[in-house]
Amino acid sequence: MVSAVNPEQGLSIEGATAMPRGRRPKIVSKAPSRLERSESVRKQVLSLADDLMDDGYGALLPPPDPIKTVAKPVHDPKTDGWIGHVQEPLGTYIQRVSVVDNFSQRPPFDHVTDPIYRRLIKDFLHRAEMPESKVACLSKNDKDAKAENLEVSGVYYSVIDGLQRLYCYSLAILLAWRRESLVRDGLIAQEAWDYFAESAQCNGDARNATEELLKRTTRYEVFYNIDLGGLLHYMVTFNTGQRRMSLDVQLEIMRGPLVRELESQGIPVWHDMESMPGMRQPKEKFAAADLVLATQAFITNNAQLSASTEAERFLNESQAYLDNVGDIEDVAKMLKRITTELHPEIMRIYVSDPSRRYILSGGSTFLLSLCAACGYVRNRGNTKKMELAVDRLLKELKKPGDDPLNFEEYQRALATITSSRGKAIRRLVYDTFLRFFNGASTELEWLDTAAQITGATS
Repeated sequence: MVSAVNPEQGLSIEGATAMPRGRRPKIVSKAPSRLERSESVRKQVLSLADDLMDDGYGALLPPPDPIKTVAKPVHDPKTDGWIGHVQEPLGTYIQRVSVVDNFSQRPPFDHVTDPIYRRLIKDFLHRAEMPESKVACLSKNDKDAKAENLEVSGVYYSVIDGLQRLYCYSLAILLAWRRESLVRDGLIAQEAWDYFAESAQCNGDARNATEELLKRTTRYEVFYNIDLGGLLHYMVTFNTGQRRMSLDVQLEIMRGPLVRELESQGIPVWHDMESMPGMRQPKEKFAAADLVLATQAFITNNAQLSASTEAERFLNESQAYLDNVGDIEDVAKMLKRITTELHPEIMRIYVSDPSRRYILSGGSTFLLSLCAACGYVRNRGNTKKMELAVDRLLKELKKPGDDPLNFEEYQRALATITSSRGKAIRRLVYDTFLRFFNGASTELEWLDTAAQITGATS
C-alpha cells in the first residue's frame, strides 16, 4: 500500500492504492473487526431512542410514565420485595431500561453472528412473541433506600435477566430502520445483512416496519422494594444456566455506590461488568473490584483479603454499604493519592519495565498491602499521619536513581519465599511499607523484612 499522488495538485491520498495513469485511485478500507462492530453497536444502542426521535418517531417514544402492572404484585419473603407483571410498547421499554449503568450479568457481544441470537432477532422481526424479561426498580435518590412502590420518583431500572434480548430488540429496530446502511457504517458485516435482509423488509418500507416494532407489546416482570443484595440474588437465580458471574463483577455490583464515589474523586476505574469480549483492562487503570478490596484492606489493616470472602461477607452482613467503611473521606483521600499521585510517578520512573511500571494497577497484591499499611497508620494515629506517610513515599520516589523503591531487592526477596507464597508476599509488602512509614527503616528494606518472615539470614 502506497500513497497515490495527484500530479495536478500534488496531494497524497492516504489509504489509496496506486493505479495506472488516467484511472482513479482505488480506496481500500479495512473491514472493522468484531470488537469494533460490537462497540459501534453498543454506542448506537445507547443513542437509539434519541436518534429515532430525531428522525421523526417521537410520537411513538413518549417519556415513560410510572409502571402500571397488569396483575396484583406477588410478595417474595426471601428479599421482602414485590414482583409485578408489566406490558408496554417496545418504544417505552427501550427508554425505561438501558445498557448504560446496567448491572449486566453478561457482557454484550456480536449478536448478529451468534446462531442463537441471530435467530431470535429474525423471529422477532417476523412478530414472534418473546419470553418475559426481568427488571429491577431501584432508588437513585438515596443510596440506602429501596423503591418501596412503583409510583415513587427518583428511580432507575436495571435488567436482571434479558440484557441480551434488549440488544436483540434494539438490533431488530436498527435492521428495520437503517437496513443495509448498517453495513456501510460498520455495525454489521455484509453476511449478516444478507441473512436478515428479507426479514428486515417483511413489514414494508423502513418507516412502517420501524413504527410496527416500536408499537410491539413487550412483557416483563418488575422487581421492587429490593436492595443491591436482593438484586444480586435475583441475578444469580435467573442466570444459573449461563456463564457464572465472576467474583470481580459480583463485588462491583455489591459495592457499586462505593465504586461510583471513588470514581467521582478522579480515580481511574476499569469496570469489569462493562467490558466486552476482546477488551482488556487498560494497564494504567484500576479494576473496580481491586478498589473495593483495597478499601476493605484500609479499613481493617488486613492485606489478606480475597474476592470470594468479601463477596460472601457482603451477602451475610446487615449493614448498609458504607456503614462499616468509617470515614469515606479518608478512604477516598488515601486511594486518590495512591492512584493519582504515587501511581503516575511509579509509571514515569519505571517506564521501561512493565512489570514494575504497573505494579499498583496490575494486580491486587501490591495495592491491597499498601492500603492496609496506610490504614494501620491512620487507625493507630490519625489522618494527618497517614498523609505524612504517603508524602514520605512520594519523597522517596523523587530521589535520584532509576530504582528508588528498591524493586531489584524486592525481586530477590521474593525468591526467598518458598511456601504459602501468596499470603507471604502480601505480608512482605505490608510489613515493608509499615516499617518504612513508622520510621523503623530509612528505605524499603525488602530482604530484611523477608528474613524476618522466613527466619532466614538476609
